[in-house]
Order: sequence, then C-alpha cells, then structure tokens
Amino acid sequence: MPALGLDLASKRQRTRADYFYLRTYRLRWSDNDVFGHVNNPYYGVLADSIINEYMIRECGYRTAHHPQAAIIANTYFDYFGSLSYPDVVECGLRVVKLGKTSVMYEVGVFREGDEKCKAVGGSSHIWVEQKKPGELGRPVKEGMPEEMRRGYERIMGEEARHGAERARGEAEKAKARL
Repeated sequence: MPALGLDLASKRQRTRADYFYLRTYRLRWSDNDVFGHVNNPYYGVLADSIINEYMIRECGYRTAHHPQAAIIANTYFDYFGSLSYPDVVECGLRVVKLGKTSVMYEVGVFREGDEKCKAVGGSSHIWVEQKKPGELGRPVKEGMPEEMRRGYERIMGEEARHGAERARGEAEKAKARL
C-alpha cells in the first residue's frame, strides 16, 4: 500500500481500506448541534473512543494501573461532509508515525453504507511514567511499553512501519556509539 498523503486532498479520498482497525458507533440525539449535524467536538470523542478501545482491547493497556500513561499532545480534525443523528458511523484507525515515546494516530469517519469519508482527524500521544494513578512524570528513556509498540506496529502502513524501523535502527546505532 503506498504512503497516504496528509494533505487535505489526500485525506478527502480516504477509504475504509486505508485503516487497519474499524469500529461502528451509533450517534445519539445529544450529539447534534443546533444546525442538525454532529457537533464538531464529538468527532474528538469518536477518535478518543476508537484509540483507547484499541489500546485496551488489543494492546493490554490498563489506563490508571499501567506503569506508563499515554497523554494527548495534540488533536485535529478536517471535515468533508456532515453526519447527524440517527446515523451509524464507522471509524477507522491507523498509526501514521511511531517514535520512541510518541505515536501519531489517524481516524477516518464514514457514515455506515456511504463510501465518502466525512472527516479525518487524529491525535498524538506521548508516553510518560505513571508513578501512581493521576501522578505523571516524564517520558521513560527506554521508550513506550513494548506491548504498546507491537500493537501500534500492527496498525501501521508499510511505509510508516519502515520509517519506524529505520528510526529504531538509527537510535540503536547512536546508543552503541556512546
């Protein structure tokens, strides 16, 4: 699969096949705004839901009981169409970039049965030490937990995976020189 562009024109062309983890969500009446479509902040809720569901179900993340915590560094969404209650939406998740202590996610949002992407957004997490629930520290020098890294690698495209492998190899070479 070729690398997916991060420009607006490329995002507008996203299909479900561009994502490696898909989930369905039913919209609620309260998700609509006064204009009769889903309120923009709710897209962030959808992104947070699929990202955290993946981390918990597929990677073994235990939120407040994990030795490290994933904290949000940024979020964004680009909109190409509207959704409204009582739509059912399908969200797709992929990892765009994987660093030593950080991960950048992308979420595609589709109306069930409609091939046109309605929105593309995502966020970045930074993995930090979790001393006890609610008390966070700095990124751990060894990087994010290995089980999380393996889980993220499962939802990366080939191009991103090769970039992460190159970065890991360069980091190991630099470490060996010290």
